Amino acid sequence: MAFRADYIAKETGQNLVRNPSLGIATVLTVAVSLTLLGAAMLVRVGVAGLNDRFRDDVEFIIWVDPDVAPEHLALIEDTLSASASISDSRYVTREEVFAEFQQYYKETPTVLELVKPDEVPTYFEVVPIEPDLAVVQALGAEYRQLPGVFKVQYAAEYIKKLNDFTRLASRVMMIAAVFSAGASTMLMYNTIRTAMFARRREIEVMRLVGATSWFIRLPFMLEGMIQGAIGAGFSVVAVLLLNRGISKQLNQNDLKLLASFDLSQSDLLAISGWLVLSGAVIGFLSSGIAVTRYLDA
Repeated sequence: MAFRADYIAKETGQNLVRNPSLGIATVLTVAVSLTLLGAAMLVRVGVAGLNDRFRDDVEFIIWVDPDVAPEHLALIEDTLSASASISDSRYVTREEVFAEFQQYYKETPTVLELVKPDEVPTYFEVVPIEPDLAVVQALGAEYRQLPGVFKVQYAAEYIKKLNDFTRLASRVMMIAAVFSAGASTMLMYNTIRTAMFARRREIEVMRLVGATSWFIRLPFMLEGMIQGAIGAGFSVVAVLLLNRGISKQLNQNDLKLLASFDLSQSDLLAISGWLVLSGAVIGFLSSGIAVTRYLDA
């Protein structure tokens, strides 16, 4: 029996509206699973951008005692200026540190009342010429021995902790997405089986008049693919809203360090494409399995 596009479109449309409750449940389950997948992809892209940003600009901070002697402060500054291993360094004054402190704790005035401007430590921001982490740590250990220095903090340590946390969060979301995708696959499988059972007499007649297995199965597989794509569409909206929320929080709190988690339009377009493709493939394959098992039974 020859394929007719109008018949395939008509049958696919009828299948989509024949059992709305199961269809809606399938779409929502696909949307949840792909939203989790999309969130995991957002995290992975953000972490990759963060690592790229600091690969060639690894810096460390030399914290100075609040009551450091002027000669010790001058010694630290002179040592940094004379070092052939340092590309750039900047001394952050007590006024600048206290201004940052006020900005950070602007919503908790009780904390601001406990700290006076002369109690905050100052620091040097240091950018070494060689960005290798081992070299940076060696330089930090060297400057830690200078009088007036009470702590050397590496950007690499912060990045490592953030990487560990986001990697764990991404794995948890990926595992949840896999289980949820399994649930949506089973639900879609049962939806197609139910639809085929409801039309079992019509299918038998089609077989008797010479309809091929592909002619019978194609509308059902397209039904599953469309349901998967619709669910993926909802997940794309959720991911875009999530990225907008992240962007808003980063801008409101002036978290420039985490700017890579505010994804570009090209990154969002790529993630959206993968989500829609994943939803369509899940729907097409699970429907195909359900139809094949029914026709072979």
